[in-house]
Amino acid sequence: MCFQTERRRASPGRLTLAGWLILVGFSTDCGALDNIALDIGALNAQGWKLEGVKIALNDLPERRQQLILSIGKLSLPKPFDDLKLADIRCTSFTWSDNQVVCERGKARIASKRWRSPGADFSFRLGEKSSRAKITGLRLFGGTVAAELSEQALRWQVKLKAARLDGVLLQKQLGFLPAEIKNGEINLALTISGSQSEIGDIDLNVNTDRLSLQTADGKAATEALSSTGQFHADHSDGLWRWRFSEQLTGGALYWEPVYLEAGKAAIKLTGEGIWSPKGQRVDIDSFTFDHAGTASMTGRAALALGVPVQLTEAAVSVQSDDLKPFASVYLQPFFAQTAFEGLSLQGRAKADAALTELGLTRLTANVSDLAIQDESGRIKAEGGKGAIHWTSDPAVSIPSTLSWQALSLYALPLGPSKLSFLTRANQIELLKKTQLPFLDGSIAIKRFNYRGHPEAEPDVYFEGSLNNVSLERLSSALHWTPLSGTLSGNIPGIEYRDKTLKLGGEWVIKVFDGVIRIANLASTGLFGDLPRLSADIELDHLDLDQLTRKFQFGGMTGRLSGFVKNLQLENWRPVSFYAWFGTPDDDDSRHRISQKAVQNIANIGGGGAADLLSRSFLQFFETFGYDKIGLGCYLHDGVCQLMGIEATATGYRIIKGGGLPRIDVIGYNPRVDWSVLMERLERITTSEDVIIK
Repeated sequence: MCFQTERRRASPGRLTLAGWLILVGFSTDCGALDNIALDIGALNAQGWKLEGVKIALNDLPERRQQLILSIGKLSLPKPFDDLKLADIRCTSFTWSDNQVVCERGKARIASKRWRSPGADFSFRLGEKSSRAKITGLRLFGGTVAAELSEQALRWQVKLKAARLDGVLLQKQLGFLPAEIKNGEINLALTISGSQSEIGDIDLNVNTDRLSLQTADGKAATEALSSTGQFHADHSDGLWRWRFSEQLTGGALYWEPVYLEAGKAAIKLTGEGIWSPKGQRVDIDSFTFDHAGTASMTGRAALALGVPVQLTEAAVSVQSDDLKPFASVYLQPFFAQTAFEGLSLQGRAKADAALTELGLTRLTANVSDLAIQDESGRIKAEGGKGAIHWTSDPAVSIPSTLSWQALSLYALPLGPSKLSFLTRANQIELLKKTQLPFLDGSIAIKRFNYRGHPEAEPDVYFEGSLNNVSLERLSSALHWTPLSGTLSGNIPGIEYRDKTLKLGGEWVIKVFDGVIRIANLASTGLFGDLPRLSADIELDHLDLDQLTRKFQFGGMTGRLSGFVKNLQLENWRPVSFYAWFGTPDDDDSRHRISQKAVQNIANIGGGGAADLLSRSFLQFFETFGYDKIGLGCYLHDGVCQLMGIEATATGYRIIKGGGLPRIDVIGYNPRVDWSVLMERLERITTSEDVIIK
């Protein structure tokens, strides 16, 4: 080319069609020309900057020439000044005094973060308004289209992206808080503002089979498909925002909750205000709806920092079917706790208020409540209640809880209703309550629970048992069937400072006699080594009722006795002094079966079985006796046995009386406690008992 003109910072108005004709005229004096080019240099307009601007007329010898505008780089105004468009070529453009327009062009993106291949591009750069548009851009495995416009210092950006590969997107951007394993993302974004300030944001995001996981494994998605919308506008230093998100397929895990989307609609919406200066987010309202499971509404306020802190919140949760709600949202928290294995049915609604200090108020209403426990600890039907709790100890709103049927460890309680008060760290029974129990009742006179931070609670209980069927009780507990009823007064039982104490004497009426428990105390009840001490007294128990259905053997008469200074460690006796025998004023009929004789003899290390089977006594089912007595002093794992009286060769356990009569004498006064327990369990025989 023999002619070239270069002009730096040329005004667009200088380049006219006449000018081009003059340039072409000059070319005839220089011989044949292939092209003519004009180097404009750089152009600026309202923050937009064109650099390396050239205009060329190519293919001059041909019948049709091609006029091309090429631009080395287009820099955008703030806040998009990090983004550059490079290698721009326009084959259809116009240039006048007021604007430069590129209608059909090609360009690529040149950013500090990433580069792109060429894409379709157009722009209009003028004194009053400018715009740029790029389409068909291949990025992150998908397609991207963007449009930026500016007029009177106000600007708007529109961005559309389809089928972006999540893995490639994260690899390129590198700042996402979770590792993307698979999936695609579609989005439509519109941002507008003035100068360097953003005014409005509209964002629509769809995910298709997106799988990701955080580094700590506490959150993950699996083939998650979702649709989301977000809008925010900026005014007076505040951002007003609203959003909605719906899960349409796949699964979401947020430790420890696992949600399967698609089977039922799961939608989250919310709106509020963000104050960047005040470092605060106010969530004016939010809703979470899991169709067929639960819905949640509320409001909250967050203080932004490290970490983000909740300053206040009000939340309402409702479920018309507790079975799926408990399965999805409760059972994951029950794992490896005392509540593991529980399942619920019924309906519930709860309202709660929270501050940065924690829960301050809770109101819960349940109806048609049913509870099942895989371990058989609890079972309930027909439950209904209204629970009112507050952290303010001065507020008193009664709570109620009722049921049609309730079983605790297979012990059934009939229809009942409790009225109580819950506030701060305290639960207090408001009214004396009678609970139907095994043809009798349990009376709760007083109950109070007071919790302590980082310490065990204080508990107080006072009540009584009234005419409880021993036959039903033993059947429910899978014991050998007993007969009679059980009644008794339970004085104040207090648990405080890790110590359980009985405030008085616990009197139990059973087997037509009385059992008294006094000086009951326990320490470390919920620790690794619980200890318990007590004194027990038995007064005139009916032996016929006590032994009638036991495999031990039948007896008639009365039994009195005591266990003094009983000491248990880890629920195993370590010391006590015990005596059980016939009371002096017992004038009832005294009979004892062969089996009972054998077993009592075995306790003392005797061998009554062989002697009974080898003598004429084997023909008698029962024997008469005058007195029975057996005692034990346990110390250092050894039981010192004693009987009614000492004999020349041992100690008398049974003193015969009437016909036929039988005496049982034991020869082993010292027996290891574990051996004695084995004898009671196995009912073995020996030869150290003389039967006369």
